[in-house]
Amino acid sequence: MGERARCAVRSWFIAALPLLSLSAAGCGVDWGYLLPAAVGQIDLLLHAEPISAAIEGGGLSDEQVAKLELVQETRTYARDVMGLKVQNVYTTFYDSGGQPVVYNVSASRKDAFVPKVWRFPFVGTVPYLGYFDLVAAKTKADLLRAQGYDVFVYEVDAYSGLGFLPNPVLSPMLERSEISLAETVFHELLHSTVWRLNDTTFNESLATFYGRTGAMEFLAFRYPEEPDRVEEARRSFEDMDRYNGFALELFNELDAFYSSDLSSAEKIEGREAIFQAGRDRFVAEIQPLLNEPSRYDWVADMPTNNAFMLGIRRYNLDLAVFQEVFERTGGDWLVCLPVFQAAAASSADPYDYLQEWLEAQSE
Repeated sequence: MGERARCAVRSWFIAALPLLSLSAAGCGVDWGYLLPAAVGQIDLLLHAEPISAAIEGGGLSDEQVAKLELVQETRTYARDVMGLKVQNVYTTFYDSGGQPVVYNVSASRKDAFVPKVWRFPFVGTVPYLGYFDLVAAKTKADLLRAQGYDVFVYEVDAYSGLGFLPNPVLSPMLERSEISLAETVFHELLHSTVWRLNDTTFNESLATFYGRTGAMEFLAFRYPEEPDRVEEARRSFEDMDRYNGFALELFNELDAFYSSDLSSAEKIEGREAIFQAGRDRFVAEIQPLLNEPSRYDWVADMPTNNAFMLGIRRYNLDLAVFQEVFERTGGDWLVCLPVFQAAAASSADPYDYLQEWLEAQSE
């Protein structure tokens, strides 16, 4: 990053500190978490460089250069065809030297699908914390486990600054396949365009729809003479749909069990049988139907963990509703985007808003 850009980042941080202080104080934010997170974010931004400079620098492999060019094309498509706000997102590159950059920590009660949540200025309530330091993430995870929570810790190779912060391309992103990389770019750009306070499930599920649908469309646009690429991506998403359908069904089974009159201890003891039955069902009934079954071998050892299950649901709730809105608008991104923005801004449940909108189109 050049000195002018560094100064801009420092100026942003200094100017934002008073606002962050007031907002965080009002939300009861833990400064022991917020300040290290801010320092980690600023350090990342200070060490990012323009994508053009990264490409011209000669230090990247041919594959990395090709992936960065793909990000730039995806970003342009998102802006010009889909109407997404690109602003300062994915204009710079941060090389982590092959190391993970961010870790998320999420938690849930063991006897119910009740996530541990944290509140932040501008973002609202969220069911996870991001850490730039693995030791800090593990320390937080250990503390939550000691408090009796199910805890899930996972690496993150992309996240959104919601338009408030620049979003560099993180080098681990370039390890993704073309379709997955394009999907990630569309997903994060949607967050910069549509965000509903205190509703992570709607935000992430809508972004999942945008990421997947946009990536398939973009791949067909980029490779009009190579239909096999699109078919490969379609088969991959088909497998994902089958797995997610299974996982959401298991979620509902567990949720019904947790809603019973059993004691907390009985629910915690009894849930393992439901998880194991789910694992066995997937291996026997779902996995043989997959196009690439070996990619889902891990499900046989899926953790007995409510935080893990909440994460799956958070990113995949009622995607069919978004698809139906998209189809009702003729597959026109510029027409359907205002509908999703209105749903996010509605005082009602956003899914209810979309259902009512769909019903109105049928009258």
